[in-house]
Amino acid sequence: MAVDRVQLGLYDAGMHDLSEIFQTGLQHHQAGRLSQAEQLYRQILQTNPGHAMALHSLGTIAHQKGNFAAAATLIAKAIAISPDVPQFYNTIAASYNAAGTFQKALSACRKAISLKPDYAKAYNNMGIALLSTGQYEQAAATLEKAVSLNPGLVEAHNNLAVALYHQNLYDRAIDVCNKALKIKPDYAEAYNTLASVFRMQGQYEEAIENYRKTIALKPDYTQAHLNLGLVLLSTGQFEEGWKQYLWRRSPELETYPHRYQIPCWDGCPITGKRLLIHYEQGFGDTIQFVRYLPMVKALGPTITVEVRRPLLELLRNFDGIDQLVEASVSTPPAGNFDFYVPLLTLPKIFGTSLDTIPADVPYIRADASKSHCWRKKPADSFFKVGLVWAATTRTLSDSLILRERSCDLQHFAPLLEIAGVKLYSLQKGPPAEQARSLLSEFCIEDLGAECEDFADTAAVIENLDLVISADTATLHLAGAMAKPVWGLLPFTADWRWLINRPDSPWYPTMTLFRQSKPGQWKDVIESVAKQLHARVQKQ
Repeated sequence: MAVDRVQLGLYDAGMHDLSEIFQTGLQHHQAGRLSQAEQLYRQILQTNPGHAMALHSLGTIAHQKGNFAAAATLIAKAIAISPDVPQFYNTIAASYNAAGTFQKALSACRKAISLKPDYAKAYNNMGIALLSTGQYEQAAATLEKAVSLNPGLVEAHNNLAVALYHQNLYDRAIDVCNKALKIKPDYAEAYNTLASVFRMQGQYEEAIENYRKTIALKPDYTQAHLNLGLVLLSTGQFEEGWKQYLWRRSPELETYPHRYQIPCWDGCPITGKRLLIHYEQGFGDTIQFVRYLPMVKALGPTITVEVRRPLLELLRNFDGIDQLVEASVSTPPAGNFDFYVPLLTLPKIFGTSLDTIPADVPYIRADASKSHCWRKKPADSFFKVGLVWAATTRTLSDSLILRERSCDLQHFAPLLEIAGVKLYSLQKGPPAEQARSLLSEFCIEDLGAECEDFADTAAVIENLDLVISADTATLHLAGAMAKPVWGLLPFTADWRWLINRPDSPWYPTMTLFRQSKPGQWKDVIESVAKQLHARVQKQ
């Protein structure tokens, strides 16, 4: 966070005797010598604990060091002493944004703007808070105001491009990124945003080029490395893609709650060693990559596998697992392990290429007794189709990432007109609740409500003729069980589905239906309905 030279003046007329110390501290601060600046600010506070500017400046340093709670506390003290300084509210808003307390950030920005109506940086911070809460139209309008007030504020240009990106206004986003790069040609963040826009347009070579420019300018840019890895994997460039994908393990991304002091297994000899393999990301990721566990077991270790509760019964007797444990966010798995490894790092360790994907299916099977219990549920005289239309999200961050993958139940109306087909909902979570009345109206039987975990879902799938699913864990489960399964994919699909393919090398029994343009599900469902009708007629 840059120190604002204009606003950092002395507001207490009684502090002239400390002004020289403060100005020296400010010079150190602006030059990046944070320790020297902090020492001088604290020296001022020893003489006068009510020196608002020293408190604010200490808060700024705490923010720069990543201690956002301490920053907010210090700046709040400065505000209590000098409540009419707009810079204080803008700085505390930045700390609130960084800490994820966006409503507090919005409130602080409004106060800053009320004190200084032309405060471009406060509009920018407000735009960040609006972006982070999914209010993209409001964010774009706010950030337009920021750049109109200060056309040279490159951060606001980049944030505006992000707001436009989330509204699928890609051409405008590209234009705004280019404006930012004219102002600051070495602005890595703008290249990263530009690359992401190209990726969403399906211009993968342009995306790769701009992610590489980002990394050349800022070699430690975690998100750019990860983004590059995702595009490389999407385009089948697995060797470099797996390497870049390791950046997901950076602490700032928090894809897994625990850190270990033991070595991370890198493929070294492991016979007789004790290995912890832990889950990461979603349920579908676990289902997709447990296929590697027998390969690991063949190398001779004792394997403990950690998964979240809904997968425990499904994987209870899975080949290659010596001990299966339930994941806990607060407590890491107990045991004296020699190595650990994230589940999604196994493809890199085994040097997986498109030609060597371990695709022998089924590698997950439904429990026979559960399958027998569910057999009476689906009607035998119909062609039985299970439906999942939306990814289930747990956080706002999830919802922003997964919203493109999901469609609405109404989109499936054409399937209701196909004679001989009976539809069953396997949907879980809030989307199922939101569509409960529509299920009854469409005469779709809701089996998802009766499934307590993925073992139940597998038993249901075993008794169906076909599963049709958006990009969800159920799509992976049906593929892992070698059931006929049709995947409904957004225009820019997740990396694992590659590009321009109607099939999946990960799941041989899967057929993929892709959007022809962003947000367009109508053509996808029409194609599904046409092929489903032909399949039922043939059967």
